[in-house]
Amino acid sequence: MRIVACCFIPIFMLPSYCISQSLSPEQWRQDLVQLTASVKEIHFKPFHQISEDEFQTRIDNLDRRLAQLSDSEIILEMAQIIALLRDGHSRIHIPRLYPQFALEAELGHSGTPPPNLEILKFHQAPVQFQFFDNGVYVIAATEQYQALIGHKVLGFDSTGIEDALEAVKSVSFFENNSRAKLMAPDRLALPQVLHFLNVIEDESRFTLVTEDLNGTVQRTQLYSLSLGGEPFIDQKPEEIPLWTRNRDANKWFQILGDLDAIYVQVNQFEENPPLPYGDFVADTLAAAREASVEKYVVDLRHNSGGIGAWVTPFVTGLANSEFNTYGRLFILMGRTTFSAAQTFLHRFEEYTYALFVGEPSGAKPSHFGDSQRIVLDNSGLTLRLSTIYWHSWLANDFRDAINPHISTTYNSEDFFSGADPGLEAALEYSGPDLLAEQMEEQFRQEKNQNALLLYNRYMTDARFQNHRQVVPDLLKMADRLINDGIQRPGYFVYVIVNQSFPGDRNIEAELFRLEALF
Repeated sequence: MRIVACCFIPIFMLPSYCISQSLSPEQWRQDLVQLTASVKEIHFKPFHQISEDEFQTRIDNLDRRLAQLSDSEIILEMAQIIALLRDGHSRIHIPRLYPQFALEAELGHSGTPPPNLEILKFHQAPVQFQFFDNGVYVIAATEQYQALIGHKVLGFDSTGIEDALEAVKSVSFFENNSRAKLMAPDRLALPQVLHFLNVIEDESRFTLVTEDLNGTVQRTQLYSLSLGGEPFIDQKPEEIPLWTRNRDANKWFQILGDLDAIYVQVNQFEENPPLPYGDFVADTLAAAREASVEKYVVDLRHNSGGIGAWVTPFVTGLANSEFNTYGRLFILMGRTTFSAAQTFLHRFEEYTYALFVGEPSGAKPSHFGDSQRIVLDNSGLTLRLSTIYWHSWLANDFRDAINPHISTTYNSEDFFSGADPGLEAALEYSGPDLLAEQMEEQFRQEKNQNALLLYNRYMTDARFQNHRQVVPDLLKMADRLINDGIQRPGYFVYVIVNQSFPGDRNIEAELFRLEALF
């Protein structure tokens, strides 16, 4: 039964903003009470970003206005409130008519049932977007709008793209900017979201402002898809890039003989693997040795998590292998690398000389996780809340993300041509042999944490019997940095060397001089 929440007044007096709801205000109120109690009872530490008073004020404000809001507005206000937790695992799922376009990161590993009523599903724009390093682009569309594929998005109605990107953050769940970039294209393709955020004026139709390959600006009126099943067309490159060929496989590998490498893609750490992960890692190492390849590349760019325990076979297998050498072991990462895949990065950062390639990871090193699924009784909306806090292997780790040693860009030209700058960078990289030069490479890219962690990894490696042997090269490197105006990193080098090998009067004297500069 559909309940219409409007005042019963003569038809000629009906206001244009009359609100129709599929659930009564009381039913929505019951779901809101369930949501509030769940946050307070289930989340490990819900009020680490927003205070409990602020949270309750937002809940109470929504409660007072339930009769004045449409279904989609209530759902989005709930999503905004949960987003204030700033926890990448906690969220309200926005149901949609085109569930195939929902991010895997939003659906979770435990499944996401549809809402209780079909009318609660959000409409879809007839286009799909992706956020590249050179902007937001149309990557797929219904047949009517396929001419827009490859266009750069400049705005929606009278709202510029930068303002639109900022607006959708309020209904996205993320804990760093990398993850926000992953969420944005999904939210931009939901017209009810854009209307709620005042990005467009009418949720049933809007003007998409784009720029084609010739630099010509076009204004195209798009009509929202209010029925499911409309097929979408994309523009695949002639040769599908390796990293997108087997996304449905949880794990697989291939020897790249002509490139002297093994490529191992892990897209999910599954719960009940048909082949134990220890066997899988052993198989990859056996294949790599048989082919006598130089490099071992692990691709986590599609991996949003799973069971963190399966990280261990990779660490133990590779840390004890011949590939655990600077410049031979690479991990491809990006905005989707999250949860258990983030743990993978932690463990390899602590125990190996792996080089991370790509863009920053999708989670903070220390983050909340292991979300519990709650289905709201009346609406059937799916709420997920974190139950555990996973601490980084480092004490006081306040990083927003794990940053790559080798940063790469991924733009629209790469996407439509099938290029893979991340894999290319790993395969082409030839790093320096000396620790001092490896650290200097990171310092000069302003990746100070990466440089200091390289030092830590070397100093904790019991395979070396005389760690002091690197000191002269480290001090020369520090002096080069200081002479080039990169003073603080140079100072850091003197500090850590003095801490590792105290008692050298020359180092202490230089430290005293440098401290005066700060």
